[in-house]
Amino acid sequence: MYKIAIVGHGNFPEGVLSALSLLIGENENVVAYNLNDERTHEVLEQDVTALLKDNEKVIIFADLTGGAPHQISARIMLENKFSENQYVISGINLGLVVELTMKFLYSDIKDEEAAAAIQEAIEQSRSMIMSMQSGMV
Repeated sequence: MYKIAIVGHGNFPEGVLSALSLLIGENENVVAYNLNDERTHEVLEQDVTALLKDNEKVIIFADLTGGAPHQISARIMLENKFSENQYVISGINLGLVVELTMKFLYSDIKDEEAAAAIQEAIEQSRSMIMSMQSGMV
C-alpha cells in the first residue's frame, strides 16, 4: 500500500487534503505537510525523512516545481534512496492528486507499472487545463 503526502506552502496541502477527502473519502494513508510558521523547513525535512524512511512505497505531491517543499522532498528521496518505489510529483493540481490517489490506494498497481501510471496521469492532467474568455460565445 502506498503512502501519499501533500507538501506545499501555507495551507495549500491541508486544502488539497480537505478537497481530496470530500471527493474520495478520508484515508489514513494520506497526509498533508504545510510549510508555514508552525512547520519550518527543518521540521518539514524531518517529517519527509521519516515518511520516506518508514514507508517503502510513497508518492509525494508538491505544490510548486522548484519550491522549497519540492526541493526538500526530492533531495531527501534522491540522497537516501530508501526505496525505488518512492516518487515526488510537483506542480500539481487537484485532478492529478485525485486520479493518482485513487489508482495507488484503491486499485492494484504493480511496482513495475507505477512510473508509467504516474506519467500517464500527468499527461492527462495537462490536457485538462484550459482557458476561457468571456468573448468566446
